[in-house]
Amino acid sequence: MSDQHFTPEMTVDQAFRLHAGARRVFARFHLGGCSNCAISETHTIGAVSEDYGIPLPMLLESLNALFDQGTLTVGDRVRIPDEIRAKIPQLADVPEIGQITGVESGAYTAEFGEVRLQGLAEDFVPVEASASVG
Repeated sequence: MSDQHFTPEMTVDQAFRLHAGARRVFARFHLGGCSNCAISETHTIGAVSEDYGIPLPMLLESLNALFDQGTLTVGDRVRIPDEIRAKIPQLADVPEIGQITGVESGAYTAEFGEVRLQGLAEDFVPVEASASVG
């Protein structure tokens, strides 16, 4: 369990640097995606909560839940979820199994042959060691 966490005093920029998934959490609350709901990276999480009427405990819970997601480590074998592969035609020829080659602030880099993809843990499915082709 990580001792890192999001706080009301933390700026949006600090939140983005703490965990790559913070952008997705803000987007789920419809923040930061358009001019009507743009947020300043200098705003604190507490100010964002107050300015946009999002209950602070709900926002913090959603952000801190990022640290409870499954984690991957460099060397783990992964595959791209079928629902993502089906939505992106360019992934049709990408090898089925890839390998995690980097981790930074909750974002993973995975190499699938000549293709390098980045995403959160939820963007990759771990491949069990017993799933190797013999």
